[in-house]
Amino acid sequence: MNANAMLSSIQQYWNRRAPSYTEVILKNLAGQWESVWANELIRNFPEGKGLRVLDIGTGPGFYAIILAKRGYQVTAVDYSEGMLEEAKQNAGTLADRITFRQMDAHHLDFPDNSFDVIVTRNLTWNLADPVRAYADWQRVLVPGGVMLNFDANWYSYLFDEEKKEEYDQDRENTHLAGVEDHESYEDADRMEQISRELPMGRLARPEWDLRVLKMLGFSSVTADTNAGNRVWNEEEKINYASTPGFMIRAVK
Repeated sequence: MNANAMLSSIQQYWNRRAPSYTEVILKNLAGQWESVWANELIRNFPEGKGLRVLDIGTGPGFYAIILAKRGYQVTAVDYSEGMLEEAKQNAGTLADRITFRQMDAHHLDFPDNSFDVIVTRNLTWNLADPVRAYADWQRVLVPGGVMLNFDANWYSYLFDEEKKEEYDQDRENTHLAGVEDHESYEDADRMEQISRELPMGRLARPEWDLRVLKMLGFSSVTADTNAGNRVWNEEEKINYASTPGFMIRAVK
């Protein structure tokens, strides 16, 4: 599948998933978890007031909402118009304080040095050309700006038998615990088909990301492989036990 066809396929998939994905975000906005996530991000921000934050792949708007609520100047982009519509609805009265733009994460339509912070969650695994995307994200950051990328080795079980066994055990554990299985949803097979065409599931992460970000010239690059333990609720920890979440922090 060529790059344009892949991008179109991914866009169509997430347009269909947008309403159901909102349910996941609403759980994250409930109770203590909004503050847990917000504090995790903000403690990694550069110093200064009036920081300009770019939320790439905003999806239903979780990062954009919690940061706009705390006074940051937030621009939220996503390639899926369906996701952007969900994000605007989820933001409610905060929507007027967030700039929403439909945009390809590989090719951002912003001038150089436009943002102090980039935040993104569960996006990079879904990119057809993550090196190209990382390079463009660096371009739009100001010198000294910070990129925070929360992700995991999603769909690595498609390429690794041991990971597949662990993934299957996660599915059994969700049943035994009586919690919702986050991997049981309409179009799950379609996402697996798409993921087989993408590069990230085959890579050792976050080690691969650290190498690429250093190669691109970020001045400081670190990965926190315990981040998922702090920000995931108990249901998420059961669902994703074999796929721990990590937070990459890169300074331009």
